[in-house]
Amino acid sequence: MAQQIQKVADLADKIRIEILAEHISPGEKITEQSLADRFSVSRTPVRESFRLLESEGLIRIIPNRGAFVVGFSKADMIDLYRLRLLLETQAIEWAIQRRTDDEIDSLEESIDFMTFYTERGDIKRMRDINVDFHNKIVTASHNKGLIETLGRMHKYMRFSTHIRTYEEDNLEEILAEHTKLYRAFKKNSPSAGGRMMRTHIEHGLERSGLLG
Repeated sequence: MAQQIQKVADLADKIRIEILAEHISPGEKITEQSLADRFSVSRTPVRESFRLLESEGLIRIIPNRGAFVVGFSKADMIDLYRLRLLLETQAIEWAIQRRTDDEIDSLEESIDFMTFYTERGDIKRMRDINVDFHNKIVTASHNKGLIETLGRMHKYMRFSTHIRTYEEDNLEEILAEHTKLYRAFKKNSPSAGGRMMRTHIEHGLERSGLLG
């Protein structure tokens, strides 16, 4: 049973990424058989993954007509940023209160890597480390609901074609913001962490290109 659940989750993840990256276009009809053939699985996990993706609002299943991609519009992504601001501000405040020494060390390591790749102008590696850095903060909150919800949000933002988060001119600014987030942990200041997280996500929305 556990293997079957994981198989459905993995398949849903693959389809989710294709929808967010618009490799499958909004409004496009998708069928169980075509995706079963594409991913070399039976139709059963595809059917279950459809139900999961429908619960997230990424597809719509119409009786007697089939499943259609809904996707995420620019407006949806702006709303997601604003919701993320609320949740991730709470996450960092809890994380600073609850973090372990190992979690602090892991954040410091991420800052070291960010510094290294910022100096080299490596946008791809900075993007990857950024996602990892935020996941570490959320994990340090030790709140299962936040970990699950924000993990999904980070994935939506990472693969959305609507978001332009990183350009080489922004790397120094992004590094500085993450460094301030890390310093809030070192100072053991939830209020400073919350303020900086709000600022960081607001700046991220401005950098994303969604408001232009």
